[in-house]
Amino acid sequence: MRKLLLVLLSTGLLLPMVAFAQKRLPRECRQEIRQLCGQSNGRRAKIECLRKKSGQLSQHCHSELKARIGAKRKGRQKRSIGKQSAFNASEYSYGTHEKQKLDFFGVENSRNAPLIVFVHGGGWSLGDKKGRNENKSAFYNGLGYAFASLNYRLVPETKPDGQAADIADAIAYLRKDSTKLGFDPNHIVLMGHSAGAHLAAIVSTDTSYLEKANVPLSSIAGTILLDGAGYDVEKQMKQPGTKRLLKRMFVAAFSNNKTTQRRLSPVNHVSTPNGSNWLILHVASRADAKEQSELLGNKLQQNRAKVTVTAIPNSSHRSINKDAGTSGSAVGNEITAFLRRIL
Repeated sequence: MRKLLLVLLSTGLLLPMVAFAQKRLPRECRQEIRQLCGQSNGRRAKIECLRKKSGQLSQHCHSELKARIGAKRKGRQKRSIGKQSAFNASEYSYGTHEKQKLDFFGVENSRNAPLIVFVHGGGWSLGDKKGRNENKSAFYNGLGYAFASLNYRLVPETKPDGQAADIADAIAYLRKDSTKLGFDPNHIVLMGHSAGAHLAAIVSTDTSYLEKANVPLSSIAGTILLDGAGYDVEKQMKQPGTKRLLKRMFVAAFSNNKTTQRRLSPVNHVSTPNGSNWLILHVASRADAKEQSELLGNKLQQNRAKVTVTAIPNSSHRSINKDAGTSGSAVGNEITAFLRRIL
């Protein structure tokens, strides 16, 4: 016991712990420490004194000090875990790569809540499952829906087809553990922002990704796309006004190969079985997002999908993502109404 206390006292991090412990020690033990180390010494001097002279404390006071330092240390660990669990408590790995992870937020005491699966943006080469998502989990849990946010491998390590495969694998992982996690595996809504909107769209139209992951297309009850502009990759890359940075981003993801661009464009897969319910939102003032959203929406409708395409006024590429988890916002209201219609 004495050896353990010496180890604890040798750590600078325990300065406030000793101060905490001393305030709560029995009076006789506080007096004993004052006699041993002096009354006017600062904390650091007192720590050094106790490190050297703790063996001179009575057995009773030695045990009291050790117990209180241990209790303070455990309390700090619990608070630290609590801070992490506010966003990371339910992190799962759905693959072996460091990026193949997801955060899951279940609805308390629910066994069959519908599930919202969110795919972040970032130009296929950036982004993270935690980015601007703190409000989404609380928002959707409050509406009675479980919520998951995915990471996936990024360009240049993989291309959008590998990313789409990651998303399908993550959905398969979640469905396999749906009973434990407390959600309905046949009522999943896939939502994506920006590049994530493209990935959500390709997974919901090109059925090969879900098929390979053994996920039935019927389990995708709806797809929500937030300000994407990559539904027809070839057309987007041909736009004469496309900014140089945006062009480089598309080339890095899709290359200059027209066959690859067409294969990874959701508009070219709508004639096959695809998701049956769609909500496509875009910034009202963004011309390319408007054109691409209406193009995909029209093609889906021609193939009997139920589609709502809505321009969001007074919004930005960033705000449309944030407002997807904000109660009372135009985006939040559109999504809430859509979910109530289909689930």
